[in-house]
Amino acid sequence: MSRTRLTLLSVICALVGCAALATFWYNRPTTVTIAVGPSGSEAARLIDAFRLALQRERSSVRLKLVSSDSPSDSAARLEREDVDFAIVRADIAFPPIAMVVAVWQRNPVVLSAPATAGIERWTDLGGKTIGVMGRGVGYNIRLIQTILREHGVQPSTVRMVEVLPWETADIFRKKQIEALVTVGPPSSKPVADAIAGLVRETPDGKVVLVPVREAEAVADRVPYLESIDIVAGSFGSNPPRPAENFPTLGVAHYLVARRGVDDTVVSEFTQQLFTLRPALATQHPAANRLEVPDTEKGSSVQVHPGALAYLTGEQKTFVEKYSDYLYLAIFGLSLGGSALAAVLGYFGLGRRDKDPGHLPEVLMMLRQVRATDDNDVLDGIAHRADDIFVESIEASKRPDFDSSQFATLTLALDRLNASIADRRRTIAMMEDEEEEEQPPAPGPVAVARG
Repeated sequence: MSRTRLTLLSVICALVGCAALATFWYNRPTTVTIAVGPSGSEAARLIDAFRLALQRERSSVRLKLVSSDSPSDSAARLEREDVDFAIVRADIAFPPIAMVVAVWQRNPVVLSAPATAGIERWTDLGGKTIGVMGRGVGYNIRLIQTILREHGVQPSTVRMVEVLPWETADIFRKKQIEALVTVGPPSSKPVADAIAGLVRETPDGKVVLVPVREAEAVADRVPYLESIDIVAGSFGSNPPRPAENFPTLGVAHYLVARRGVDDTVVSEFTQQLFTLRPALATQHPAANRLEVPDTEKGSSVQVHPGALAYLTGEQKTFVEKYSDYLYLAIFGLSLGGSALAAVLGYFGLGRRDKDPGHLPEVLMMLRQVRATDDNDVLDGIAHRADDIFVESIEASKRPDFDSSQFATLTLALDRLNASIADRRRTIAMMEDEEEEEQPPAPGPVAVARG
């Protein structure tokens, strides 16, 4: 194989190797961390199922779970940049570096009470004792205090007791509370259990669900609150509770990412999250609460650019993302290769002399023919010339055969054969002349007899 072909093959192999390395680097799995908790919660189980699904799908993004004690703990870990993703609640802590990937769930605030309690509006809670679902964190109580102030009720006039869902029935039975406030999706088990306990302990199951008619106005004044509609039959269908849709206030849990997480990683994460949601929902109904965030300009939350690219259909492929760099690299390699070839050519570096083949040998034999007077030497030269011609004909079958060099060699061989013939004639003439110039042999001498 010629040096040119070997060099070309080496360059092609190098380019293929670089392309394979770039493809491996681009498609290698990226592991990101997510703070979720507490351990064993509905959110933690769903995220763990999502982690396993990413592995099964061989996604380019992999998850590592970091357990947290509460949404505030998750937010603190994200702010310290200990994790890449977190689930936070809007009214508890929303770090400045957090950007929304998805709405994890919306948590309506529902005030419910027995029909005999005389509670039909939030303003009726002054002087009452109410139970607030949740214990040990205090976030829900602060949320209820905000809503009370928005209704013109001083929180200090309302006694609030934190209760757990499974304690609701017993506490109502003992008349320790007069109303219940739940914070969470109506379809979640804690909220459903709490409302069911209240219904069981209420005469004839007559429970009043108190709406917030001014929900939209309050949400405009308080940034982390939002107006949420409770759908008829959300807490039971026989009879339907409520009998018709009504508005209330609520807060949202968001799945957020650090501002510094690469857009490509967040885009892939978001795509897989919403693609795998139907499959995850078969085992974890909480997946049905995932929502696409508001992507309109001026929305109350800032969506991460990577998530926005997927949600708006502007997700870029590898070539689209790095096309400018690829074009510049190709242009640079072409220009650099031309410049290098010009420099090498100018200084004569890397230049390889062409193989002359048998031509030098034929020229040397041509000089020998002119210098010899021996026919035996001429015979040897003629035999060698025949061998060279046969070898050249055999070489013409090779792919790298040089036809122009063969034509030159043929001319040289013709000249050699002609010189051999001339030299033979010259030698023969020289031999004839020598014989003619040789004097005749003297005859016999007669001897006289006396």
